Amino acid sequence: MTKKKYNGKYDRLPTWKRLLHQNAGFIVMGISVVIIFYAWTLYDEDQEFYSSWSCSKLYGYMVTESNYGYPDHDDLTEAQHLKLHEIYANECTTDEEWQQELDDMKMKH
Repeated sequence: MTKKKYNGKYDRLPTWKRLLHQNAGFIVMGISVVIIFYAWTLYDEDQEFYSSWSCSKLYGYMVTESNYGYPDHDDLTEAQHLKLHEIYANECTTDEEWQQELDDMKMKH
């Protein structure tokens, strides 16, 4: 198997520079994959466990005893609880239903 010589333009470079130039695409792609994976991990850590649930699953989690293996609805922190209800309100209810739910939450707390 013959190695491509690139018309001799890399022949006078030191070995490490020649390898760097010949494998630049692999190096750039490897670094890009690491950066993308790191950014996705940071984004995913900021999301709550219920952020991607459907409306029916959110409703079931809030109203029934089903916790799907996660902490109970009543055991959530105040910030998680409000975020859960905001997600449900923005994605699954009308404005009137949300206002009633907010009033109910204020009466409970």
